Amino acid sequence: MSIANHLQHFLTENQADYDVVCHPYSERTVNTARAACVPSRQMAKGVVLHDAEGYVMAIVPSINKVMLGWINLKLDRHLRLASEDEISGLFPDCEPGAVPAIGSAYGMDCCWDDELNAVQDLYIEGGNHRELVHLEREQFQKLLTGQPHAAISCDPDEAEVYKG
Repeated sequence: MSIANHLQHFLTENQADYDVVCHPYSERTVNTARAACVPSRQMAKGVVLHDAEGYVMAIVPSINKVMLGWINLKLDRHLRLASEDEISGLFPDCEPGAVPAIGSAYGMDCCWDDELNAVQDLYIEGGNHRELVHLEREQFQKLLTGQPHAAISCDPDEAEVYKG
């Protein structure tokens, strides 16, 4: 088993320094962090959104909830969650539910959460349910050069507070 071809090609093409971390089979990024013994704040997930202008991946800490209002305000868009069918079409070399949190590898615009600046090591799904890609913060930021970032997520327990 190896990480998704698109992701591997993108990392190689961008001369990224990364490691592959194997872990027992798991689904959902929070469970995957636990299975791989990775702090959940260091595990990033990609949430695929879309509107009439196209697709955007919001990259946030695994335990956080994307705040659509915040990201729409930041990007001046009207994004909503993409369906599972749309996602599988966009990530053909990935297992369902194991989308790498680097949409750029698939030609997708991204917006990443500023909270990811607070950790030195980041982990993302490798395109399957048994491998993660480990990147240092600087490598992650380099791969997302030119992509906007802002406060676009919050702890799920605080989400109701921000709905207004």
